[in-house]
This record gives sequence, structure tokens and C-alpha cells, in this order.
Amino acid sequence: MRGYRTNANAYIEDLTVLNAEIKVHIGAIPKDHRVAVVAHNAFRYFERDYGMSFLSPQGVSTESEASAADVASLIREIREKRAAAVFAENISDSRLVEQIAFEAGLKLGGTLYSDALSPSDGPAPTYIEMMRHNVKTLTSGINKS
Repeated sequence: MRGYRTNANAYIEDLTVLNAEIKVHIGAIPKDHRVAVVAHNAFRYFERDYGMSFLSPQGVSTESEASAADVASLIREIREKRAAAVFAENISDSRLVEQIAFEAGLKLGGTLYSDALSPSDGPAPTYIEMMRHNVKTLTSGINKS
């Protein structure tokens, strides 16, 4: 039991450091640039905890297809809210977000990991590395816009 508590405390410390890092990186993005587009609404926690806003043509599920009306509505919302960049997701086909980026006049800012980690030799093999990868990808993609 002692080893479990030691490991848990160490991981909580790692998560606390990660949380502070994310707040610094996202905090460096001007508030009016903290709007990004993703394939589906998987980043609600990021909105709640870090002040980002994500627009998407699909809800939480990736199993339903976005309609033409959904995409047209999203393009209007992208323009109204002045989204800074569009991001693909590792679990979704990127063709829809690529088309949205083209139609909205935005660049594809990279690939975010939402519902699955990468293989062990990839950029997001653990939760902590996934979060660091996503923050780096978000800040880099938004700052290029």
C-alpha cells in the first residue's frame, strides 16, 4: 500500500506541474485568439479549465456525419468568432476539417489527440505527454495564423 500512495502522490505532483504549464502556455495566447476548430466536441474540459473555445461540426460522438447545413453553420460561426486555426484529430478522418479550413481560409494547425493515445514511440504515449503535445500543437497552430 505504501508504494501505491508514493506513486499516487508522485503522479499528482506531475499533474499539478502539467496543469501549471498548460495555464502558462494557453495564457500566453491572447484571449480573442483562443478559438480553434476540431472535428468533434471532445475538448470541453479544455474549455472549462483553460479558457480555450472549440468549434466543431460534430458533437461528442464521431459516429455521426456532419450535414452540409452543419458545416455551413460552422463556417459562419468560425467567421463570427474569428477562430484562429483548425486541427485534425488522431481518431478522425481529417478530410472534413481540411475542407472546413479551406472554406474558412484557415490553415490546418496539426493533429490533436483526443480519445486515444499514440503508440509508445509516438508523440502522445501517456496522458501527460498527450496533454503536452496538444498544448504545443494548439499554441503553434494558433500562433502561425
